[in-house]
Amino acid sequence: MSTTANRRAQGAVACILRCVVVAAVLLVSGPAPAATPRVVKNPYGSMDWDRVTAYVANLHAHTVYSDGRAEPEALIGMYAAAGYDILAITDHDNYHITRSGERATAPTTQTTWPWTRWLDAQPESIWEQDGVESAAFYPSLGRRGMVAIRGNELTAHPHIVSLFNGCGFSERVRLPDPDHDRLRFACVEAQGGLAFWAHPAIYLPGGRWADRGFSWDQAIAHFGGLIADFDSVLGIEMQLGRQRQLEEQLFDRLLAAYYRDHDLFIMGSDDTHATEVASDATLTIVLAEELTGPSVRHALENGHLFVGSRVDVLPVFQRIDVDAAAMSITLDILHHDSITWIKNGVVHGHGESIGYAGMRDAILRFEVAADGAVFYSQAFHIAVD
Repeated sequence: MSTTANRRAQGAVACILRCVVVAAVLLVSGPAPAATPRVVKNPYGSMDWDRVTAYVANLHAHTVYSDGRAEPEALIGMYAAAGYDILAITDHDNYHITRSGERATAPTTQTTWPWTRWLDAQPESIWEQDGVESAAFYPSLGRRGMVAIRGNELTAHPHIVSLFNGCGFSERVRLPDPDHDRLRFACVEAQGGLAFWAHPAIYLPGGRWADRGFSWDQAIAHFGGLIADFDSVLGIEMQLGRQRQLEEQLFDRLLAAYYRDHDLFIMGSDDTHATEVASDATLTIVLAEELTGPSVRHALENGHLFVGSRVDVLPVFQRIDVDAAAMSITLDILHHDSITWIKNGVVHGHGESIGYAGMRDAILRFEVAADGAVFYSQAFHIAVD
């Protein structure tokens, strides 16, 4: 036999031996275990359900010091009477500075703060962030007292709700300008504040201010890109009005593009400009351990929130249990009519429990129907190990 033929024979024998060894290993060890889905992101996972209380918040409101119709003291009183525990007055960089509501010729950068400029009531506690007053607690307001959050609506387009800081800008930029947006978020971050995109659906195709906005792809890149770049940017606002479908679609598309790597939450606000609280006003349910500025801020930063509307009896979110062994999520919610699960933007199931054994990479959230309103959860991310 030639040397070449001998080498080929030896190679064939070696190949057969390797195949035999591999087969033997598979017979002994069995097939490789399947990857196991698990909940890799759960905004409610760090909560102590036995210690939190549900507080009602409006994070976006206007007085006569911008384009609202209520005096500050009247606005505060009407939310206290309506059972709210947390309120932010966000007066468009305070650009109407006359009591009659006429536009000032030169907008200011003031915020409508402190509330003691209009109230006889005095705060029991005042909190600061990086040397700037950020929140206060008024024990005499409402049933349980009220946390006042220092806020502003940064009014260049697209609008930004700014919380727990005193940033203001007099520029009136009409069209989106990424550089100006970065400047605004940098101010919020420098003062230790938080922010979210105000009513972003109105800048989408079909939205009220589509002429000042984006295509869908531009909107996802603009809103989501700055959420990814600034830790202080919590997410987007939902107002649950005529543009609810656009808001839901935007939320799901932003989650799909950014949520795996960055936190991204929804906040509910009614953006009131009126002299009374609407019966169906959008609100945020904040699950916090205390009615204090730091505790409320912690809940906002970590997504311990639900977004819905005023109803006679709000749903009570008692617990969310993630069972890793059973690969299921179970909800304990009082006062509701139905629960719908949304996976990757599409209805996936109904009921108080859902299994995720077959999910390999899914963004999952749920909607709770109660008394004619819908309440939205933050999102979970399911992935395999």
